[in-house]
Amino acid sequence: MTAATYQYVDLPDACVVTTRALLSARENITDTVAARAMMCIHGGAGAGFGKTLAVNTCLRELEPAEDVRKITFRARPIARAVRYELFTALDLAGEPPRHPSEFDRLLKTALAERPRTFLVDEAQWLNPEACG
Repeated sequence: MTAATYQYVDLPDACVVTTRALLSARENITDTVAARAMMCIHGGAGAGFGKTLAVNTCLRELEPAEDVRKITFRARPIARAVRYELFTALDLAGEPPRHPSEFDRLLKTALAERPRTFLVDEAQWLNPEACG
């Protein structure tokens, strides 16, 4: 992840204030990463509620020991778009396979190599067909 993931990056002397919600997010994210599980941070729609800031702040604290990869999908991506985003996020060499079965095999092999943490921002944009 890069500094650009912080919403306040252009504000001089800005810093994150630790709140009860941030502490709760930190504990839950740390436990989820340790368990190699999945979790969802949710709340009101729109900017300003602090969900993305909390997740980015907590994941930054886990780096560099944790390999964090961020993925953002456009609205309602098809399965092919999900494969390409994973291919890119995994920094896989070469050209992406053309056939879905080959692509899936490549991704499964790469994902099995070592643990990684994926941050899927705006996951509500995914549709069931793309996740299957």
